[in-house]
Order: sequence, then C-alpha cells, then structure tokens
Amino acid sequence: MPGSSLPSPPDPASGRPSPPAGRADRLAERAEVLRELVPSYLARRRALLLWLSAGLVATGWAAIWVGCRYVVMDDLVSVVVGAFFLAVAVGLVVPSTLAVGSGVRDDLKARERLRAWAGSARDRDSLARWHSPGRALFWLLPSLVLCCFGAASTAAAAADGSARALGFALVAAGTGALGMAKAVGYYRLVGRELTPAPEEPEEPGEPEEPGEFEESGEFEEPGEFEELEEPRECEEPEVPGEFEEFEADPTGGRPDDMR
Repeated sequence: MPGSSLPSPPDPASGRPSPPAGRADRLAERAEVLRELVPSYLARRRALLLWLSAGLVATGWAAIWVGCRYVVMDDLVSVVVGAFFLAVAVGLVVPSTLAVGSGVRDDLKARERLRAWAGSARDRDSLARWHSPGRALFWLLPSLVLCCFGAASTAAAAADGSARALGFALVAAGTGALGMAKAVGYYRLVGRELTPAPEEPEEPGEPEEPGEFEESGEFEEPGEFEELEEPRECEEPEVPGEFEEFEADPTGGRPDDMR
C-alpha cells in the first residue's frame, strides 16, 4: 500500500497549538509526507492498471456472451467451443475483478492516510511541494469521458433491452466513476489547503481576584449594627385651665409676685 512505511499522522485535535518552532517542524514533516503520498496515490500506472482490468472484465463479459450462445446449440462441437469461451471468461473476469477490488481497498486506505495528514494543518506555502496537477488531470479527464459514455450507453442499452451492451456500459461507467472519485477527492484536499484556516477561539482569561475590601472582610454585615431605640412618646404638658383661681392670701392681700 502507498505510504505504509511513513509515520502516523498527528492528531489535529490534541492539546493547544504548538510553539512557532514546533509548528515549523511539523509543517516541514507534513510537506515531506504529502510529497511521497500524493505521487504514489495518483500514479499513472495505477490508472493504467485500472483501465486494463476494466478492459479484461469487458472482454470476459463478451466471452461469456459468446460461450452462452454456443452452449445452447445441439452439436457437440458447439458445446465444446462454448465451454472453452466460458472458461476463458472466468479466467479473465475473476482475476481482473479481484485486482480492481484490491486496488480500491488500497486506494481507500491511502486516501484516509492522505486526508489525515492534509487535515493536520494548512500551509499554502508548502502546496507547491506536493501538488500534482498533471497526475490529477490524467485521472480526471479520461475518467470523466468513460463515466459519461457509460451512463449514456447504459440508458440506450436499457431502452433497447440488450444485455451485452448493458454489461459493457456498466463496466465503462463504473471504471469512470472510480477514477473521478479519486481525482475529485484530491482536488478537495487542494481546495482545503488554499482556504484560510479558521481563527482559533481565544482562551478565557483568569478570574479577577477579589478586591481589598472583599479580602479583608471590613464590610460589616447588617446584623452587627446596634439597633436604635425607638423614640418614646412625648408626654403632653399639663396646661393650666383658663379659669384656674389663685389661692388667696390669708392676709387678704395679693400674692407677693403681684405686688
């Protein structure tokens, strides 16, 4: 599998952001790993092997069709010829299908590894070190043609009711879809690399320490104050009556204060 001997990708959600020196080393390591992963993931020989396997599967499907036509005949020679074509078809279809399945499994593992390394950081400056536009186009354009041709042929074969044409169309459409999925997945990684990274949320500040008065506890609680005595009711002074008579002097004269 491509990149199986490379180090494991870092965890993007682990801890706080690394210091500038550590981040530079991590970006350099990331660029070197992607530089090895991308060419092996988009290797042209892998595309050629996929198309060759698809061609062998289509040839095997044609051999199956021819063999079935000979087998249904009554003469012995036709039956033998039909059995020969069926054996050839099995020898073509089975290994080719297994090869395509093995390649798809390896591609899925390589894609997960590539996405893990690409998702660990974003560095537009290092994109030129691992970007492979030529390989990506080599996968995308022929796969697009195969997929469109296969889809149109599938619709036409389904309308005509031709099983042989339907088999060829499905093989072409499936092969094109596999190649397009690979190329589109790679372009998504490139697009993510060119997108600015989201700003990291600021860490919450330290809680404010209590003030001097709160620490010293100089504030008195309401219960510490002495309660004021309620004012007593003022006694009304006795006012002498208007017609209160002065006590007469036994000598018959006026009081001394009236003299």
